[in-house]
Amino acid sequence: MKSIKEREWFFSQEKIPFKCTNPDPHYDVYKLKTTGQIISDVVIDSGLGLKEPFVIGLCADLHFNLCNNADREDEELSYTEKCRYWPEKLKWFAPTVKALEACDFCDATIILGDVLDYMTSGAADIVKAEILKKYPDVMMVLGGHDYTKQMQTKIKDKLPLEERLEFLKSFWPNDIHYDARPLGEKIVAILIDNSQSKYLPCQVEKLEADIKRAREEGKILLIFQHEPIITNNPEQTCVKAVIANSGAIDSVAMGTNQTIVGGTERTDEATGKVYNLITKNADVVKGIFAGHWHSQFFAETEASFERDGEIIKTTIPQYVISGNPYYPSGIVNRVTVK
Repeated sequence: MKSIKEREWFFSQEKIPFKCTNPDPHYDVYKLKTTGQIISDVVIDSGLGLKEPFVIGLCADLHFNLCNNADREDEELSYTEKCRYWPEKLKWFAPTVKALEACDFCDATIILGDVLDYMTSGAADIVKAEILKKYPDVMMVLGGHDYTKQMQTKIKDKLPLEERLEFLKSFWPNDIHYDARPLGEKIVAILIDNSQSKYLPCQVEKLEADIKRAREEGKILLIFQHEPIITNNPEQTCVKAVIANSGAIDSVAMGTNQTIVGGTERTDEATGKVYNLITKNADVVKGIFAGHWHSQFFAETEASFERDGEIIKTTIPQYVISGNPYYPSGIVNRVTVK
């Protein structure tokens, strides 16, 4: 972790205004003049009056897509390398280096999935060398790209899912399906896998226990996952991207699109239970952070909590952050929890 003096210098650089596609007051976006990174500032009010703010650096959708000679001996990976046309080879490298350099001036770093573009040992080796070795405290959420060998091939993976997940478990820095990490004294980061557009049965009891514990101990939870969840806010039939990247999603019906995680078309029992735990405990859950869409969005998720037998209706802010490979200088969401 950088010293206080180093951190103060880094974020006190002259800020060059960044032109957002659809500016939103929940994001303050600018470019650092000296080091070049694009920073998107977000503020979360914990409601706890923290003595010192806690700062989290977020980046998403890195899409490492490097095949080595051993990977090319694998029939699936060899074919994927021929078929996959995005991102351009090594285009992801400079943005990742720059983004993680900026995140290192924060108190914690979380990557919101699709670290790999498709599952190769070449890409995994780069993750180990360029992320895990240099930044051993980094946390990573699982994305759908991370555990597939097939990308733009129109062929299903031959290797069973569990075997692919075992490969990831061999180097992933935290539990791939669910992890709860304390951030400072009053914040708990919940890293939860919804990379299959659903939540998992193994997550239900763990999240329920963490919510109960946080409430008893006077703490808050922040949810970090790969895919956004439906907001069930009928006014959000067309949420426009704050930053719309070329070829990425630029608008979406976050309140009514039933194919988003938590929407009825995809909701199985476990997904419904986890969704309800998140959205019906808004006195404890204070923010949701996701990637996946490659453009940047803000939405308010309809939520509630119970107090003295009364159901209090409210909202939980949901931040969907930009994909990293679009900007050679890297793009980082700096979340300040106060």
